[in-house]
Amino acid sequence: MMALLMWAGLSMAQGDESKYGNTPEEVEQCKRYLSLYREFRDQGQVEDALPHWRGAFRTCPQSAKTLYIDGVRFYGSILDEIFENEDKVAERDAYLDTLMLIYDKRIEHFNEEGRVLAFKANDLFKYDESRAKEANAMMKRSLELEGMDSDAIVASKYYQTLYTMYRNKEATKSDLLVEYMPVVEILDYNIAKLEDERARDRYVKAKNNLDAFFIKIAECEDIYRILEERISEAPNDIELNKKALAVMNKRDCTDNELYLAVAERVYADKPTPSAAYSIGIQKLKAKDYEDAMNYFREAVDLCGDCIEYETYLLRAGQAANITGFTSRALSFANRILNRNPQSGEAYLLKGDAVVAGAKACADEPLKTAGAYLLAVDYYNKAKSVDPSVADKANQKIAGYKKYFPQKTDVFFNNLEVGQQYTVECFGETTTIRTSD
Repeated sequence: MMALLMWAGLSMAQGDESKYGNTPEEVEQCKRYLSLYREFRDQGQVEDALPHWRGAFRTCPQSAKTLYIDGVRFYGSILDEIFENEDKVAERDAYLDTLMLIYDKRIEHFNEEGRVLAFKANDLFKYDESRAKEANAMMKRSLELEGMDSDAIVASKYYQTLYTMYRNKEATKSDLLVEYMPVVEILDYNIAKLEDERARDRYVKAKNNLDAFFIKIAECEDIYRILEERISEAPNDIELNKKALAVMNKRDCTDNELYLAVAERVYADKPTPSAAYSIGIQKLKAKDYEDAMNYFREAVDLCGDCIEYETYLLRAGQAANITGFTSRALSFANRILNRNPQSGEAYLLKGDAVVAGAKACADEPLKTAGAYLLAVDYYNKAKSVDPSVADKANQKIAGYKKYFPQKTDVFFNNLEVGQQYTVECFGETTTIRTSD
């Protein structure tokens, strides 16, 4: 009775009836199929729903997008139960072919090719990894159509299928290196853009998965050799040079002439944050610290709100410390903290800047010892907000504690251990401790 009532309601619905069939008989049959399969679907009875779903799929494929969404759910649940059973490979392949057909028909009748291809490719690879090459081609097409709006899962799985192809000798290490950057650009773009934490977290996880595969194959010597071969074939291909530069930066492969040549080529075409940063790295290694700082500052300015913003600021601050521009180093560190208050590296940079500028405190009551107290405050703060920098922070703390004031210094300046003390040269307050 419930199914008949639902069917009656459908038959009375207003709108374009042609999507239900070309004749009154087809329309009536279609709506009956839809009504019955949905009733069983809503009761969780997939086995009973399927015959009626198939009837609707054959009779009126244009009736509703949910027809395809439900079909994927039905066949996916069947495949989940059998696809790992080696005795049911033929059955799995038949169901998988049907699942692929459902996706094709959805694209035919409801478009959304890029989005649907992502789902289709993901399921193909999930249920049969031996078809990684087919899945990869679908994902590549999806990425081309969706661009920066590509879903996190297809970006990650595209690279995973490529890695599987590499293991199956259907792709080369060169393919993996070159294809890494277009995918990571999509992930970084969405990580920077998305405000919803759960949505952003999907892209963060996808990037972590991507990097896990990249690290498996990306050794610097391989990167230099493969990229040099690629670039020698088209040295003026700026897009290729940009990708190569980004790959080398990602793996910190900067000890090769190729790195500087590519960076200068990209920079000459149009200064980019990555190119400015790369030249800065080379200047840093050549001990041309002031030029290095200026290139890092340019990378920051060109970057705007890009994903590498903190890295560029950190490098600029480190170069500023070496050149004696401690106030600039502190400014760079504060800019990092304005964006990311949990940056342990920024607090380490602030501590290092205070140490570098300690001589400016020589005429104060505790002389330079006050600066070392303040620096250690920053190192302690660094490891408290970011445990990943704890080892570095502890090494610095151990190294600089010996420069704390002695008890006699505190006593003769009419001060006390535990008292608040203002380090005038930095305009900040610390707590008095002693080295003895």
